[in-house]
Amino acid sequence: MTRTWNDGPAPVRDAEVCPVCASTDVRVADQGWFVLELERGDEVRSDGAVEFSCRDCGARWE
Repeated sequence: MTRTWNDGPAPVRDAEVCPVCASTDVRVADQGWFVLELERGDEVRSDGAVEFSCRDCGARWE
């Protein structure tokens, strides 16, 4: 199926919410998540889980 401009707006993904303070000011904390595909990419990346951090309270979670 091909998406066209007449299909309407794309679905909005739910924002990540801090489990401690319920803030939506959340960022990806694990820089390894952005590693490019390299020959040794498996050695550089961890298990592939994305780590988030809250900019309001400083909490971190996966």
